[in-house]
Amino acid sequence: MPLRVLALCGFTQNSYIYSKQLGAVRKTCKDVEFVFLEPPVVVEKADLPWSDNLDQFGSNATTDETAQTPETTPRAWWVTANEMKTYRKFDETVAYLHDYLSKNEPFDGIMGFSQGAGMAAILSALLEKPGLHPNFSSEPPLPKFKFAIFVGGFLPKAESHDFTPYFPLPASLPTLHVCGKNDTLITIERSQTLVDKCENSRVELHDGGHYTPSKASWRHFFNAYINSFGPDGSQGDVPPVNSFGPSGANTPVNSKGGEATPRPTTPTNS
Repeated sequence: MPLRVLALCGFTQNSYIYSKQLGAVRKTCKDVEFVFLEPPVVVEKADLPWSDNLDQFGSNATTDETAQTPETTPRAWWVTANEMKTYRKFDETVAYLHDYLSKNEPFDGIMGFSQGAGMAAILSALLEKPGLHPNFSSEPPLPKFKFAIFVGGFLPKAESHDFTPYFPLPASLPTLHVCGKNDTLITIERSQTLVDKCENSRVELHDGGHYTPSKASWRHFFNAYINSFGPDGSQGDVPPVNSFGPSGANTPVNSKGGEATPRPTTPTNS
């Protein structure tokens, strides 16, 4: 049985965009099933009063409703208002997630990017501490995640919702935090706010900006990390990313003795 990972995209992305961005990673993780969940909230122009450029969010969606397709419609887990102090539609998203998990569990782990990482942290807390939110029933109990991967993540914070009881995430949940050294949207300092609220956290840095790294060393690292949560695995205790590089001791080799580099893949929702 492949390990199942629930994948939550970032703000103004959607399941198709995130699946495409993780295409090379998915190709390497042959024994992992990534399930890309579509966020329930459609982002409208009014939700982005400061800009209509979605590139900054790692998204190629469009706010032009006349040009939108299912693949280019920007979505979110919540939208902000009142100078980002209010999380609108968050409560509806919690109900949506509970309904989805109830019908599609279990999942071995969760992986989220940017706002999706923040939502992944909240969802992890809802499973760890049933009863935190009225829209997330504690009965019947749902299986907890074995691990969580937060890429470009941050600690959710709003005046409209008190997330204090949600954190810290317990030591029984290993969390991997992937941060870009040159990420100007979610800086390392902002990601650290989430790291500090996870009792079993591991941080790995990449040299880029606001995106999920996917060069060979990272693909093999993700594969090793996720599969370590299989039967008799090391539960996240795998070597650092650089050990999976071109000259790393843990780099898989192909039949010719070179680094095994997966070919590009056509994105799917599996």
